[in-house]
Amino acid sequence: MNNNMIRYGVRGLLALGWGLAAMPAAMAATSDLGVINVTAEGQAASSAQASVPVTVISRQAIAASHAENVVDLLNGQAGIVVRDTSGVGAKSSVDLGGFGESAPANSVVLIDGRRVNSPDLSGVDWTQIPLDQIERIEIVHGGGASLYGNGAVGGVINIITRIPEAGGHVSVRGGSFGGSGVEASIGSGSGSTRLEANVSGFHTDGYRVNSRFERVDGGMRAEADLPAGFSLRLSGNEHHDQAGLPGSLTAAQVAADRRQSLTPRDFSRTDDGFLDAGLGWHGDSGFGVDIDGGVRRRQVHSEYLTYNSIGDVVIDTRSLRPKLSYETDSGIIHIRALVGADLATSTGNWTYSGAFPTAADFDRLRQAYYGHLHLQGADRRWNLSGGMRTERIRDRFMMGAASAISNRKGAWDIGGSLALTDHLLARLNMAQSLRFPLLDERFSLFSGTLDPTLRPQTGHHVGASLRYALDRAWIEASFSRADLSDEIYYNPATFANENYADRTRHDVWMLVGHWRASELLQWTASYTHTVAKFRGGNYGGHWIPAVPQQQAAIGWTADWTGHLGTTLNLRYVGDSYLISDQANTHAKLPGYAVADAVLNYRWQRVRMFARVDNLTNRKYSTYGVAGGTDAYYPAAGIAVSAGADVRF
Repeated sequence: MNNNMIRYGVRGLLALGWGLAAMPAAMAATSDLGVINVTAEGQAASSAQASVPVTVISRQAIAASHAENVVDLLNGQAGIVVRDTSGVGAKSSVDLGGFGESAPANSVVLIDGRRVNSPDLSGVDWTQIPLDQIERIEIVHGGGASLYGNGAVGGVINIITRIPEAGGHVSVRGGSFGGSGVEASIGSGSGSTRLEANVSGFHTDGYRVNSRFERVDGGMRAEADLPAGFSLRLSGNEHHDQAGLPGSLTAAQVAADRRQSLTPRDFSRTDDGFLDAGLGWHGDSGFGVDIDGGVRRRQVHSEYLTYNSIGDVVIDTRSLRPKLSYETDSGIIHIRALVGADLATSTGNWTYSGAFPTAADFDRLRQAYYGHLHLQGADRRWNLSGGMRTERIRDRFMMGAASAISNRKGAWDIGGSLALTDHLLARLNMAQSLRFPLLDERFSLFSGTLDPTLRPQTGHHVGASLRYALDRAWIEASFSRADLSDEIYYNPATFANENYADRTRHDVWMLVGHWRASELLQWTASYTHTVAKFRGGNYGGHWIPAVPQQQAAIGWTADWTGHLGTTLNLRYVGDSYLISDQANTHAKLPGYAVADAVLNYRWQRVRMFARVDNLTNRKYSTYGVAGGTDAYYPAAGIAVSAGADVRF
């Protein structure tokens, strides 16, 4: 899809949005279809019952933020650092748990149980998840090994979408750097059947030269409750985007003009679509069966014309996710048990021309089987959970002759929570995690060769927390430790991905709290202290690059009249060593403090907003790489946006 097609698509969506906004109020929703009730553990339970801390971003918080994408919501959350190379959030890396450059491979991202991590280094495309379709986001800190397996090292980000409902909505927005966007959805519900379709688009010229970004998305969801306890579900989405790649600047170039680009013609284009379906049965006996599966096709075309390099990546993925559950309550103890499988195969090819010409076909087979058990006292004052998983990855590469690598590893976790008093809750947990090398970590796109010596990464984890909660306030202090063996990283000296020869340790302390003093004084605050170091060898005692030690955030929300509300968020991220500076000899990436503000006004079915990001026009970078000349990727300056949302 070229620039003009995307531009006309966004304009068409804007026109559609205004047209839908003019529909009569007679199409207002006629029934309340409720909300999805699942948790970060994959089973129905309160997040307070989890054995690890869980941060929940509610539907109300999402709506009040008027964020452009999921990354905007995650920015400033406890234990999370967002790094952006484009200045517009289009190609962001989300670090959960302090893993630096390899962070995207050390956390799992789910949408309604569907794994959206890519099997290669491209990571998660955060821009293709329309915020209006999200019911809530659960951030599981440092857990998920038995249920989610490969990559669930720092934690899990679980995105739960809304149940389709009758009626619809249209929202439009515009702002700095030529930004404009629209979201529209329409749905119907007749008791047991729910349908919804949505379209959205966004365009921005970007903060920097050649940081233009454009996207168009269209999706649908359907659910049906059938007789005898059966249910059906179907969802799909098609995503297109094109993003400029402004590249890096030296410190001197940033000081001279932070908005310039030395790669004014480089860009990437992505087409990503999926179709997912599920059949469920849940009987009165407590047994349940769910069989979900789907297909996904991802195509990425990149042109690094500055370096005379053009690349194409195509990945087709097919997945099957069956599980059997059982739930019973004896009056003394409540039991939930789950066994299941994660089965997936990905096939595709790489084609690169230019300085490093490469062509290879590949396929990945993933087979995982797991069991999980949750016990809860009748008085709900204690919970105990644990599980085990075995997982196998087989990668095969075809470059004339076929080469195959197979690895099998296990994972487990055990933990619990105990109400020490009516207000004080304690959590304890232990786990073993695993991470298999990604496809293009095993295979070098520079040399066109396969490295059969790269080993899977394993980790041992412990954690504990105390949570004190009152009616209008709560505070939680937590600690987690991850001792990793064979941690996988990119070595710029060899242009290859390797295992650290020595063990690494990631310690994370978090203090998070909320206080609703009054309608005008609603406070949320967090502090995160991360110590990520090498435990021996040449880098013994050195800091792992790109992991800041200090993070803090505070948010103030006020509801002034019932119709008018404001939010002010402040976040601070401390300094860190540049990516690839394992020796800790280069100047650090400076820390930064950023303020964002939102004004909301609600009138009947109309919501209007104004939002200012980087209120003080702070000049900073979230991403920097060490080298012969250190490279920096400037973040955007002050940006203003405004818009309106109409529901019918």
